[in-house]
Order: sequence, then structure tokens, then C-alpha cells
Amino acid sequence: MSEILKVPQTNQSSEHKDKYFNFQIKGWVNFDPMDKTLARVAEGIEQGNGFLTLVDVLNVEDDVAAIEDEEVRGCFENLLAAKRLIQNVNELPAKVKEDLRAALSKTEEEITSKRIVPMVSVPPVNEETGSRVKRWP
Repeated sequence: MSEILKVPQTNQSSEHKDKYFNFQIKGWVNFDPMDKTLARVAEGIEQGNGFLTLVDVLNVEDDVAAIEDEEVRGCFENLLAAKRLIQNVNELPAKVKEDLRAALSKTEEEITSKRIVPMVSVPPVNEETGSRVKRWP
């Protein structure tokens, strides 16, 4: 009697079933958000120093491959690859594990200096200040 070996079928584009939301947030705070991270701005809002006036979903995609912005799609693909790597770290060759440990031990400064941060144009606060730009971390 022969047995049939069943191998689970995996498709990289369908293995991750999350939806991807393109959204924008508007709000008011009583502090200058330009020198703050998004987490600090949210913390300030939670502490009663501001509020959100709009959360608008602009687009929803069911698959990372459907995201039109190449930079955003690439970032999500990297995150998905990192999650797969974490799940399968014990199956990696010793040299790859060693290289991974070395990469993870880099200082935050080295990592941050290589990260691509998109520029976000912010409308002027008033006519005197002119245009301001915020680099979101």
C-alpha cells in the first residue's frame, strides 16, 4: 500500500492575506509637530494636547503587488520577507545566521542613515512661515 505525500502549496503573493490601506490623517495639536515622530504626536493627542479631525482611506488593496507606489510596495515586500525569515530562522545556514546577527547588531544611527524617508509637503501654517516639510520616520 503506497502513501501519498501531501506538500502544502504556497504562493508568495497569496501567503499574506492582509489588506493594505492608503490613508491620510488630519488633526490639530497645541505643539509644533514638525520635530516630533508620529508616535510622539499620537502620544500628545492621547494626553489631550490635540485631536484628529479626519481619517480618510484613499485606497485599499488586497495584494501587496497591487500597490502602485513602488517605494511603498518595496517596503511592504521587505517586511513580509523579514517575517518569513523570522519564522524560518532555524532553517538558515550558519553563515547566513551569522551575517544576520551582525546586521542586527548595527547601531541605530547606521541603520537610520541608510533608510529612505519620503518627504511630505505640509501646507503653510500662515503666510509668514511659508512652506514647511516634514520627514516622517
